[in-house]
Amino acid sequence: IVKNGPGNAQVGSFWGARYDDQLWKLVPRFTADIYTDVIFHYDNRQGSSPIIKDVSVTTGVVKSQSSSTRSTTTFSTSMEASIYGMTASAEFSQEIENSFESSSESSWSKTEAISFTIPPKKNFKVMQHKVKFEGAIPQDTCTLMTKIKIFESDTATFSDPDKFII
Repeated sequence: IVKNGPGNAQVGSFWGARYDDQLWKLVPRFTADIYTDVIFHYDNRQGSSPIIKDVSVTTGVVKSQSSSTRSTTTFSTSMEASIYGMTASAEFSQEIENSFESSSESSWSKTEAISFTIPPKKNFKVMQHKVKFEGAIPQDTCTLMTKIKIFESDTATFSDPDKFII
């Protein structure tokens, strides 16, 4: 497959010799980091009654970008005068620093408050997979947040038979 010109329709096929400067180069647009985030953890193993906790959970995609600019300008001047063999001089220096920070966020997500009841004598944890996509183009950086998973245990550790915890 070749691109014969700048227009979108200028695509065809080529049967000639192949040269490195003619081959398609696939460049990854994102790097991805997947991890398991603890949304909420409460250890009620010492408790004798259930505990109710309200937790905000966000699922979906959130895109954010930020930038900052800083500039420093230095002004300096000096003056020297001499009269009847006597010399006087003065120097003045001033530094001004300007900085600007900007951030924006777009969201295709849903945040909901969920009420959890932690039974007595139980260790309770709510976890969520998140994927942080770092874009080659900074404006493309975003985070994907999946559904949650609840873990409950009688001990300090949690069983994870389906290998949810990364």
